[in-house]
Amino acid sequence: MSNLSLKQYPSACNRRILWQLCLSCALLSVSGCEQTADRETIPENSSTAHQPEVETGFPAESRQETALKAVDRAEGEQVSVLLELPAEEVKPGMSFPLTVKFVIAPLWEIRDLNAQPANVATQIKLELPDGFQQEADWQAPPTGRSLGADSHPVYSGQVEFRQIIQVAPEVTPGEYDVSCQVQYQACDEFRCLSPVQKKLQVTVRVK
Repeated sequence: MSNLSLKQYPSACNRRILWQLCLSCALLSVSGCEQTADRETIPENSSTAHQPEVETGFPAESRQETALKAVDRAEGEQVSVLLELPAEEVKPGMSFPLTVKFVIAPLWEIRDLNAQPANVATQIKLELPDGFQQEADWQAPPTGRSLGADSHPVYSGQVEFRQIIQVAPEVTPGEYDVSCQVQYQACDEFRCLSPVQKKLQVTVRVK
């Protein structure tokens, strides 16, 4: 072998080794980029992408809303009833909203306000202090259809009845109790329970 061949051979080997090293580095770089991209981007068809967020306790806006209302609650296994009004003071001559809320368990229902006979109808009666007066009839939510055979009108889920109370100009400042007597009959598809009466009360502050 000539001296020229001996001198060129190590050079060729070095070039081959350098080329292999460069190729290996390039493959590692591409692989690293792909792994980084996979960590930052979650495909839409991934179960993680659609996993719901976990909440602990009541949302802040829910706590704030409750704090701004005067509430009385009557709990029941099939039906719970709440009487709500704004907690802020009202002035003589002004009006304020009042809400009666029914929370009805799944697969249960209560009759509408016009059901017959009257003793099974849902009834809401306010007891107001002197100088307080209802402005109009109750604003009732739309009814649904019963699970029973005759499909009579009913309320189910969560329903709200709303009323506006007018405070007369001559009412003096102070605290006044507003009471609400409710009656309802809870039914499921196969049976009805005895009608229930409950009384709730909240305090209104007039300044």
